[in-house]
Amino acid sequence: MKKNILLLGLVVVFALASCGGGKDEKKDGEKKPVCEVENSIAITIQDYYYSMNDTLVYSTPNFEVKHSEYTWINDSSVSLKFCNYDPKELVGARQETQIDLIIELNARHGKKLEPGYYGYRDYETGMWAGVTMATAYGTVWFNGNNQGGVTVEYIDKDAICGTLSLNVESPDSPMIGIVRTNGTFVYKK
Repeated sequence: MKKNILLLGLVVVFALASCGGGKDEKKDGEKKPVCEVENSIAITIQDYYYSMNDTLVYSTPNFEVKHSEYTWINDSSVSLKFCNYDPKELVGARQETQIDLIIELNARHGKKLEPGYYGYRDYETGMWAGVTMATAYGTVWFNGNNQGGVTVEYIDKDAICGTLSLNVESPDSPMIGIVRTNGTFVYKK
């Protein structure tokens, strides 16, 4: 009787193991689609003056990406740039509405880039993000108490996607004002 139960148990274990462990893979070697989200970035800059040559007031609930660049530097550092204008439109001085959103992701202490949360300039965790905006008046930084970060859903040499969750709101410095960048982003070659 014990042998029958043992054999039955082995058959069940073998049957479950041969089912592939429940992973959902496409047949014929096809890759699953990655980064099925679309860019949906909201940018708000209000009365920002820190390191600028004038006060910048800008707001859009939908930052329309007209040009993007993705640089895979190595397995622990990438740079991503979204522009709301075509580079051909950048003739002479940059216009107030022409903004570059620059996202840098870095890993250190032996870590490699992978899906997960990258805190803004959170160097101590070993996985940190740098996010800035290049504008007509200078660079916008997320300096303040509530700096947020970037959540990466997928990353490799050809594609990246995730969510921006950065806010500064009401820092003590009157020069920074309100700075927000939130929403989903995607880049695919």
